[in-house]
This record gives sequence, structure tokens and C-alpha cells, in this order.
Amino acid sequence: MTGRIAFSAGAPHAEDIYVVNLDGSGLQQLTTDPAADFDPAWSPDGTLIAYRNQSGDDRTTEIWVMNADGSNPHGITDNDVADWGPSWMPDGRVSWNSGVDVTRGFHLWVANADGSDQHSLGDVLIEYPAWSADGSKVAFMAQEPNASGSNPDYNIWVMNADETDPQRLTDTPGVDGWPAWSPDGTMLVFSSTRDDDGMSLGPLHHLYLMNADGSDQHLLIDAFGQFSDWSPDGSAIVFSPDLNLVSPAGVSLGSISVSGLGSEAEFADWSPVP
Repeated sequence: MTGRIAFSAGAPHAEDIYVVNLDGSGLQQLTTDPAADFDPAWSPDGTLIAYRNQSGDDRTTEIWVMNADGSNPHGITDNDVADWGPSWMPDGRVSWNSGVDVTRGFHLWVANADGSDQHSLGDVLIEYPAWSADGSKVAFMAQEPNASGSNPDYNIWVMNADETDPQRLTDTPGVDGWPAWSPDGTMLVFSSTRDDDGMSLGPLHHLYLMNADGSDQHLLIDAFGQFSDWSPDGSAIVFSPDLNLVSPAGVSLGSISVSGLGSEAEFADWSPVP
């Protein structure tokens, strides 16, 4: 396995973004501003990182982009609504879910890495978009009507890149969300609270794996996991909280040790290039 892991950590509402090698060496802090910087996503060529910058409540959440070494950080959105869930299209454009011109939920927006040619792709309600490697499909999580409470009802959907033919892949109570495609486009890993018995302090998230058509949904590993990403070769998955590693067969591969950052590592994202 090769590559680096980007993640966020730090005091609540003042997180920063870091990168680290798989063996725990080379830990580097990339952001230092007083706002919360979190939810990093590597560009397809590994040269840029998109992330969320939040100075106050959810309405101050904007999408930013910086070089992989932390230089040239710049915002590509600037509005008074929530923008989050940054991800990259295979052609090098940034995508995210935005509350612009929406009374409920979010729509899918895209832009060039410098923020130019910014526009919505359509009217489908969407959060945390994830693109297949060939760019033909986008997976996402979407809230069911009237969902509410501490463990609301979300499901995983997939649709064509032009927002046609949306298909719901999961249909269980609670949250199914944060999907990530395998590099070959045949599988999706995602987080689910379907096993939550209501006895924990908050919803219990486990990682699940399924085929790209929604078949063969099964528990990947019996450990808390909410945010995940695949290695470039598809042989491993990193998941947070912390930086834990697991094979697609569900075999634990240990963890990457990072400490002294003020909180657990969150939003782990694996560089798509070696």
C-alpha cells in the first residue's frame, strides 16, 4: 500500500487539516487559520486538497482549495448558506452540496479548482457526493422526508452524472451515508447506524460494504466508523474516527498512529496517487 492520508483534528470549531504517511511518519499540519478547517478531499492527481472552512455556524461553511503542501489556500464559495461535502470529479473539478437557492436540503454544485464556472447540476436533493472513477456515476446520501431526531433517516443513492436515473440503494431506519467508491467502481463502502440499539451516547456508526447496484450489503468490521476512503489499489480502506485500516474482506490492518493533536483524527481521505 502506498500514498498519504489527509485528515482533520484539533479543538472543536478550531480544527486543522493534516497529512501523514501510512507508517505514521511525515505528519504535517497544512492549515493554521482560526476558523475550523476540516473534511479534506484529495484531487485526482494528488496536487490539491479541497476542504470545509467554517468560521461560525453552519451558514458560514464554505468550500476552500489549497495545494497539497498547504500553500495557496483560497475559498471557492462565498455565501450565507451551508456548503459542505467537498469531493472531486475525475476531470479535476470540485463538487459539493450547497443550500444556494434551496428551501430544504442541498443541491449538487461544481466548479473549477479556482472557483470559476460555478453552477448547480440540477434539483436532486443530495449530501456528500462521491464520484465513480470513470465519472459516469455519483453516489450520495439523502434525507428521507420528515426525518428528524438524533438518528434521522438517510439513505444511499446513486445516479448518472447528469442527475438522471436516481436509484436508492439502501432502505433501513437511521443513517446510511458518506459513501466511497472502490477504485474499480464495483463496490461502495458506507457508514450505517442500522445496528444502533439506542444504548450508546450517540448513534452507533458501523462501516458496511455493498456492490455498486446495492446488492450484498454486509457489515465490514465491528468497530465504530463514519468516514472512509479506499487505497488507490483497492486493497484497503481507511476509516475514522482515528486512522484505522481494514481490508475489503473485513480483516483489520491496524491503524496509523497520530497523537497530540487535541482530538481524534476525523474525515480520513486517502491520496489517490502513490
